[in-house]
Amino acid sequence: MTSFTLYLELYQAGLLLSTDGEKLLVTPADKLTDELRLAIRQHKPELIELLQSAHHTTGRLLDWVVDLDPHTTVATAIRFRTASLALDQQAPANNLLDKAGEEQE
Repeated sequence: MTSFTLYLELYQAGLLLSTDGEKLLVTPADKLTDELRLAIRQHKPELIELLQSAHHTTGRLLDWVVDLDPHTTVATAIRFRTASLALDQQAPANNLLDKAGEEQE
């Protein structure tokens, strides 16, 4: 099984994955089976890399959309990028919260 296949399996099981540095957060933890926990542990570095890469790629694609849209003004582009950067800075802080039903791997 590849890390992407595992990610899809987890998603189809209703589980959400996120990262906090080198921690992998899985929500809701009560849906995890022993088999899934083992698979997550075996693929943890690859899952973290997959999630971080997807986040970076999404940001780049959104920047390109803003740059390529002829109706986007400079002011709109600046507001979009400022908001995007603010969300990036908030994301790690939000993951540090210890929420009920969240398992850290």
